[in-house]
Amino acid sequence: MPGCRCLLVPVALLCAGAHAFVGPAVHTRRLLTALTIQKAPDSCGPSCAAPHRARIAVSVLAEDGATPKAPEPPLEAQTLLFLIGAAALWGTYPTCVKLLYAAGPALDPSLVVLVRFLIMATVGVSALLATTPKFTLLKRYKVAEAASMPWEEQIERRVPNSVYLAAFELGVLGGLGTFFQTLSLSQIPALTAAVLYSTVNVITPALASVAGANPSEREVNSRTWAGCLLGLVASCWSLIPDAELLPAALPTSIGQGEGVMLVASCCYAATKVRLSSHLRYHNADEMAVGRLVAQAGCALAGLGLIDETMAVHELLPETVGGLGEPVEAVFGELVAWASALTPQQLGLLLASSLLSGAGATWFQSNGQRKASAPKAQLWFAMTPVFGAFWAFVFLGEKFTYHELSGAALLISAIALSVPRPDNSGPAEST
Repeated sequence: MPGCRCLLVPVALLCAGAHAFVGPAVHTRRLLTALTIQKAPDSCGPSCAAPHRARIAVSVLAEDGATPKAPEPPLEAQTLLFLIGAAALWGTYPTCVKLLYAAGPALDPSLVVLVRFLIMATVGVSALLATTPKFTLLKRYKVAEAASMPWEEQIERRVPNSVYLAAFELGVLGGLGTFFQTLSLSQIPALTAAVLYSTVNVITPALASVAGANPSEREVNSRTWAGCLLGLVASCWSLIPDAELLPAALPTSIGQGEGVMLVASCCYAATKVRLSSHLRYHNADEMAVGRLVAQAGCALAGLGLIDETMAVHELLPETVGGLGEPVEAVFGELVAWASALTPQQLGLLLASSLLSGAGATWFQSNGQRKASAPKAQLWFAMTPVFGAFWAFVFLGEKFTYHELSGAALLISAIALSVPRPDNSGPAEST
């Protein structure tokens, strides 16, 4: 079956992931953190007198035979609600899209993506302005404050001091993920793309172990690895139709469409890993709104330059590959396109932007404030389960055997990753 051709990639990742966390045990005494104040000596003179600033020095002492650090305590109830809420809202997207295309004339998918991003950015900015005093916003978003911290320190902590740069990075990663996913869906079946997208369950902890901003973010314990690997199996299993209990044959190579989908999964995983790092220094609401704005800008630039039906391409001069149309003509086309939408389509487009767009992004940012990217991914893996539930409620689709058994397997994966109560104790004091 074409939809199951790409299960070789998850199997290979399972083997690689198992090798990653079954290795030699290293006993370390973790994270001796001290807050030190650097002060310029009096003999230095006025030329080198600098403002006092706090720097965080982190050292890790490795000692043979030292008592291993106790596992992290379970996540707080509020954090779990945020993570599960994000997965539940992301799960509404397939149902909204199906209803959207069935409620009126056919729509250009690239236009749907762009309009959703623009609505998400508008809603996010409006919510931030309505809930935050203007004086506070002006104080937070001073560009000059980014220069108050030397670049050496920003590079050392792996997080920019400017909220603009942080949001731009997340927007680029999220925009690229959406672009590559859209491009992949035009070349391979939707089921194949969904199976390949589920590899984000193991790509996320793999990236976190390499690209985490500090030792605690790069530390992925064996229980988390096992839960993520089992979550990958559960996601792939739930996507198999009941017509076949197992795929008839595995592919021997990966085509261009499959490779593009893997790149999209890497972009989504990188977004989650980098979001955890940024939230250590920046406000969760600001990161959510800034990410939506940057994502909309990237979608407008990217989709507009590659699609001849987009306004950006039509407005560009012919000398740079555009069509050179006047602004009035392009604006009239956009008005005509919006006028052709039925009221149901407009409502579904708005609902999709609010639920799986701005709402899920806000829940994700607040959930990852106290949950590392690998731990959060275990709960985000519930998205297909919620997707099947919303399709059952609003579309009348029946649950399949693979969906039900995959949901049970996914719950087992989450339970496997939770620290045991008898092992959770206070960290060793040094």
